[in-house]
Amino acid sequence: MERVLSVSVAGKHRLYPLSLLEKHPVSNRQLGAVPYVVFARPDMASPLDSPEIANGRRIPAATAFDRRLAQGVLEFEIRDGGFVDQATGSRWNILGEAESGPMKGARLAALDSGVHFAFAWLAFNPDSEIVRALP
Repeated sequence: MERVLSVSVAGKHRLYPLSLLEKHPVSNRQLGAVPYVVFARPDMASPLDSPEIANGRRIPAATAFDRRLAQGVLEFEIRDGGFVDQATGSRWNILGEAESGPMKGARLAALDSGVHFAFAWLAFNPDSEIVRALP
């Protein structure tokens, strides 16, 4: 019953267990020729665990974005509880939008990604790579 974030690029699929993303809320990776970043924000209420969403089990929200912009490929880190690109120090939100710093107003392109139960995803995509550890 593990929930995972799927990231799909050019027919290749990678799965990130949400339990892993709770410990590592930023992951700079590459799938095929596409450099991407996974952002995860902890403590969101699951809509599946209770009649009232506010009472749902706490899980991370997670999504993936292409890290390429006109300025090049960005590297992200967590700094002071937020998503920050190392090149400019700009702060980004979980929607892939720069909220402050030199990149303010820039947007990362969303990748095909979504949160699923692992068993359901793997039933239709059995060749998916499962990420077991992050640096």
